[in-house]
Amino acid sequence: MVRGGIASLTLATAPDGRQVVLRELLAEHRYNMRMRRKFSYGTRVRVKLSSHPNICASLSRRSLRLLPYEVIEYVPGSNLQDLITKRDPVVRQNRLEILRQCATALSYVHSQGILHLDVKASNFLVDTTGDALRVKLTDFDLSIPQTVRRDPRRSGTLRYMPPEQVISGSVSIMSDMFAFGVMAYCLVTGQSPFPGEDSRQERSRQLSKSYKIIDPLMINPDLTPRLAWVIMRCLEKDPENRFPDMAYLCQELGKGAV
Repeated sequence: MVRGGIASLTLATAPDGRQVVLRELLAEHRYNMRMRRKFSYGTRVRVKLSSHPNICASLSRRSLRLLPYEVIEYVPGSNLQDLITKRDPVVRQNRLEILRQCATALSYVHSQGILHLDVKASNFLVDTTGDALRVKLTDFDLSIPQTVRRDPRRSGTLRYMPPEQVISGSVSIMSDMFAFGVMAYCLVTGQSPFPGEDSRQERSRQLSKSYKIIDPLMINPDLTPRLAWVIMRCLEKDPENRFPDMAYLCQELGKGAV
């Protein structure tokens, strides 16, 4: 069993013999209505999105002993954060394809009227066991409808949040796009776009309009100028200067190899 966020994950075997993952709300949250609602909404979102090939699919959802759970698709391989940390050759050799599939998953989430709000490398699972690499997005516990424009709790992982979310709690598809940019920058350079001597300095650079992010080309000359430009545009401090939406970003990544 592995604990992750507000749930535990256990590898199991379905009656038909295939491997699945049992994802259950942690027992400590059994009577916490806010956590129960968050988990329940996340499972409903997964059901809604499950038909997409870049989404880790829901197989069933129920409750046992007052603990809600879901059975989800088992994705063999590793999460993207582990691959980045280990400097796995799969990342270097397939970085553009990985980013394309991550962006495609987010574009689909947005097309269904949902914000993910926890976009980070550890929430993308990478299956390298088949003939073709496949990336799948998971963990929808922090997802909210796009009609919600503010998140006063600042839900998510702070280092991936855009300035407008950290400062005022304002959320939109631009929140997911900025988080994608942070993840993509880490993937191609091996470091944060806002490096600092400590977390305080990192946060200051993340929020500062005057801090200039180092062009990823300066760190990794193997990148194409277009891919570096795409990543930098996702990281614009002003949301109006980012791409209009993830679908547009996907189009630009389609040109990323030239």
